[in-house]
Amino acid sequence: MSKRHVGKICVYCGTAPAETMDHVFAREFFLVSRRANLPKVPACGACNGVKSGHEHYLTTVLPFASNHQDAPVVLSQMVERRLDKNAKLKSRLATGHRKELTLRNGLLLPAMTLPFDGDRVGELFKFITQGLLSHHFGVILDRRKHGVWAGFLNRPGEEMHRKLLAQPNARARVQGDIGGGAFVYEGAQGVDFPEMSIWIFHLFGGIRVSGDADEPEAGIRVVGGVTVSQRVLRLLEGGEGTDSPAAA
Repeated sequence: MSKRHVGKICVYCGTAPAETMDHVFAREFFLVSRRANLPKVPACGACNGVKSGHEHYLTTVLPFASNHQDAPVVLSQMVERRLDKNAKLKSRLATGHRKELTLRNGLLLPAMTLPFDGDRVGELFKFITQGLLSHHFGVILDRRKHGVWAGFLNRPGEEMHRKLLAQPNARARVQGDIGGGAFVYEGAQGVDFPEMSIWIFHLFGGIRVSGDADEPEAGIRVVGGVTVSQRVLRLLEGGEGTDSPAAA
């Protein structure tokens, strides 16, 4: 463990002593040549283990829906090896793979779809949101008072996030580009309460998804994240605009 993390508290749970140095964005999302200067934060073993489980799944599945320039190389050189080591996931993807017509810009176009657990995106980006809150703004949440929400945004959700990000009176702002455009994000910190923050993440040049009956033409999804009071979190979890689509 890096000496600068000795004696630190895990930024994810906010209570346990850190046992490891965690990359906020897992290295396995990127080609080796694009792994320089990844944000790192202290993490306990339990939180790191849960986060790693989501990362193992998403580093394998998300590249199939990627618009990023590195996607063909990632799929051929990295994802193929991961699937060879995970027969269960490989079988699930092969069984669920299908070709269908997708409505885009008023046209029915052919597309390949794979079964996709969209909830895992939300679970992973809860960790990422907290990691960036600590990395950029130096804040670790007291989970008794504050919580985190993250997930795919539908159109109203994305509009709300962009409106809040555009507010001129943020305490602090940050923009980041990780892996040559693989993960691009923007965040703003609340004025009165440093624990409050809002984030938008663009994954792999725009993740292509389908399966939202309310928005059949909204093929490109972004991910949102917020850190808020527990009261506001309960409201978000009851009505925030999210999806559980399939990777297209």
